[in-house]
Amino acid sequence: MDSNNNYISVIVTDYNRKEYIMEALKSVVNQSLSRENYEIILVKNFRDEHIDTFALENKIKNIYSNDNTLSGKIIEALKIAKGKIISFLDDDDMFFKSKLEYVIKKFDSNAELCYFHNNFSGIDENGKTIAYYNENPDFNMSSISMKSDIINVDGLSKVSKSIDTLMYLYAVESGKDIVLDDEKLTYYRVTGNSVTHSFNDINSFINFSYDSLKKILVSYSNMITIFHSRKVIKILKHKISFTKIRIKLFGISNAGFKDYLNLLATPSLEARLYELKVAFVSIFLKKYAVKKLYENEKKKEIIL
Repeated sequence: MDSNNNYISVIVTDYNRKEYIMEALKSVVNQSLSRENYEIILVKNFRDEHIDTFALENKIKNIYSNDNTLSGKIIEALKIAKGKIISFLDDDDMFFKSKLEYVIKKFDSNAELCYFHNNFSGIDENGKTIAYYNENPDFNMSSISMKSDIINVDGLSKVSKSIDTLMYLYAVESGKDIVLDDEKLTYYRVTGNSVTHSFNDINSFINFSYDSLKKILVSYSNMITIFHSRKVIKILKHKISFTKIRIKLFGISNAGFKDYLNLLATPSLEARLYELKVAFVSIFLKKYAVKKLYENEKKKEIIL
């Protein structure tokens, strides 16, 4: 590896799931980009003879981790990563064959580029293409590639949820170039076995949603202590206000008039119309909205 050239470290993270990890790893091994230009680091909390043998045979750095957080796993991988560029991959997603070649060309052509986010194709548990859309610049770790030198590891250790948002905000804080590319380079898997689709009744869905949003709110609040730029702080204040409003759908929330005002007064990474719909139903159609959310979650559809 020439230290003057861009080199990619692909960090693959897995926690307690074996069903799709081999597909994920094979998608990284079988890239059009030469292996001279990238390495693969797998971080997981289990040992498996088949997976571990594949990792060894394909020169994948295989880390066993007891950390149950995504941030903790990424930190362990960063300790040994050699790449100037970090590309992330969740265990149930996959890369298009041309992904890393496309990514490295983008970084080679722009020395100021620090964050690249590609579009994705939604797939179901069998790999069949489905309609699933999210155009947020901080959505899906498997669509993110970024310069390693803008990642604040100390800050990463303070956050357990919404790591994709944290990575995007690192890029915004840096003041360097950000590219949001329409090219589909990642398969994003939506499965019936994921925790968000395993509810037996609406009450379990409400309880899970409430608890998850509360944890996300804590992460956003912790992020406030990491950043300094006014732009990032405004984005986070918006995120905090919108999360409080979403929590209100499922339980007790201290969302007030100021939080609703923030949806209009501060910069958003979400679609503004979507946020306004959520704000409206949180006040006037709470029971109906929760019922529709639950029904669509069971159907694996997108709402609002």
